[in-house]
Amino acid sequence: MAAQPGVAGDYDGPSILGRAGSSAGRHGTESIPIHVQASLNGTYDSSILAYSVDSRGAFKPGASTGLDASVGVSGRKTWRRSYLGLDYGGNISHYFANSFFNGTNHQMNLGWGTQIGKRLHLSSQIGAGTSNRFLGGPSVFQSSEFEFLTAPVGELFDSRNYFIGTTTSATYSFSPRQSVRFSGTGSTTRRKARSLVDMRSYGGSADWVYRLSRRSSLGISYSFSHFDFEKVFGDTDVHTVGAHGSRKIGRDWDVSASFTMSKQSTVGVRSFALDPVLSAILGRSSGSEVFETNNLLAGGSLGVNRKIRRSSLGINAQRGVTPGNGYFLTSINEGVGANFTHNFSRDLSFSGSVNYTKLISLGFASGNFTGWNAGSGVTYKLTESIGINARYDWRTFDLRRTTFGRTGNRISVGITYFPKQGPAGLW
Repeated sequence: MAAQPGVAGDYDGPSILGRAGSSAGRHGTESIPIHVQASLNGTYDSSILAYSVDSRGAFKPGASTGLDASVGVSGRKTWRRSYLGLDYGGNISHYFANSFFNGTNHQMNLGWGTQIGKRLHLSSQIGAGTSNRFLGGPSVFQSSEFEFLTAPVGELFDSRNYFIGTTTSATYSFSPRQSVRFSGTGSTTRRKARSLVDMRSYGGSADWVYRLSRRSSLGISYSFSHFDFEKVFGDTDVHTVGAHGSRKIGRDWDVSASFTMSKQSTVGVRSFALDPVLSAILGRSSGSEVFETNNLLAGGSLGVNRKIRRSSLGINAQRGVTPGNGYFLTSINEGVGANFTHNFSRDLSFSGSVNYTKLISLGFASGNFTGWNAGSGVTYKLTESIGINARYDWRTFDLRRTTFGRTGNRISVGITYFPKQGPAGLW
């Protein structure tokens, strides 16, 4: 397994085509020194929604201006055969019209890897965070590099959420062309709202990759995931086998595709409408029943990525099984997304993204969840250490077969402090 050059030729992770590895602390293909940036922003949110209803039993989204003090720590330290990457973002928010959402939010992504001898590479990643706002700015909750973790996405309410997950892998190379990887994962999600479901998960995976040439590789994989739901009775087991292919086009483009088949088994409790006669006898309109579902599901993914120095472009689509968002539990997740970052210079950076998500319930609830989100931000250095930043985010979603839907906008404008060795742009 050849080492991939990092800073000054130091080790920066394995260069196995088809396995992305950790991107913590990297901008495009360039590893940057660990540095701290801070900003003070004025904000406006058009739709803040707590897990509560008004006196008439209706949800009441609110709008508010506010202040946000943020700090970011990002970068990667490399040695001859090891690396350590970190991305952290935290803030303290104050809302003038709705003090209920005052507080702090934190997201962290930590990646580590080391080469042992010529054949064995060990790596580990940890993602952790807490938030009561799910609109605006980058978040570990949306990270795509945790291949088998089940971080919360598509949250319905701005209710406090806690997440931590880790994955550890060992990759063994039989030759420069052939390798196997074994991984173990675990994560937990806690939601403060009492009626939104908490989740614990664990699992493991194994894959084999054969490099056909310097630019192409093929592989097969097997993974197992277990979702254990709390506050309700229920759990899910998912067994998945897959075939994967990767192709490098030119110097900067990578294309990957996979096809998977999953065996999903879920046991839980759900509500149902009672027959009118039983409803009249019992004096209530609904009941509860224990259910079991078993499905054979086709899935897969397609990804196109381009990385050049401090720029990156990613387009992806996927279909797989997810533990849901606290209301929709075990579900099929269908998603398409694109993201772009570019440092025009050390003084000017831009980022943008757009994503579509659809959750199809596999037993716990009826209907579908569909949602779109998009955002962009720009940062410009006025001096070596002081700059200005602006960001806009938009999100909309609805639950089919219900009247519940939500659309929100967030605008943020502020000033930023930069270290002299750091590029423009918070992670």
